[in-house]
Amino acid sequence: MTKKDDAFFNQLYTESYPLLKRYAISKIGASEAEDALQETYIQAYRNIGLLASHPNPIGWLMVTCKNILKKHLAKKEKRFGATLFGDAEDILQNIPAIDNYDPLYMEELKKLLSDSDYFLLVKKYVEGYSIEELAKQLNITDGACKMRLKRAKKEARKKLKIFLLALLFSLCKDYIR
Repeated sequence: MTKKDDAFFNQLYTESYPLLKRYAISKIGASEAEDALQETYIQAYRNIGLLASHPNPIGWLMVTCKNILKKHLAKKEKRFGATLFGDAEDILQNIPAIDNYDPLYMEELKKLLSDSDYFLLVKKYVEGYSIEELAKQLNITDGACKMRLKRAKKEARKKLKIFLLALLFSLCKDYIR
């Protein structure tokens, strides 16, 4: 980095720091704002050549800071969700759709799914029909059958996740206050 770049960076830092700091604190709080600002100025330092010729260097810093803050907020939200639900979230993320047959599981699915989705899943995973056999029964193409099966599995996961979250909440509601 040249002396000219060094002087430009120092001047830019002096002019923009109070503005960026207020902005960062308003978005994520004082404790994490410094980390975001450091990342912003590291990016600026790495891109000093681009920044020196940019028509609005402070605007560039604001956009960079905004993007870094978004990443920080996403990480913070992810950590909050992980600590709030702990192992329950891991369980919910790994819900099988239907691949592992269990009579109790099937009973819950019957209550939660539409008749057509339930029929398709039972025929495939309980009774063992192939995609080709199912497609012939439904008078559709193999590709359409695969897509319906994929959507039925996705719906089963979604409905079971909602069901389990409701169950978890009902069990924990007295402790959440």
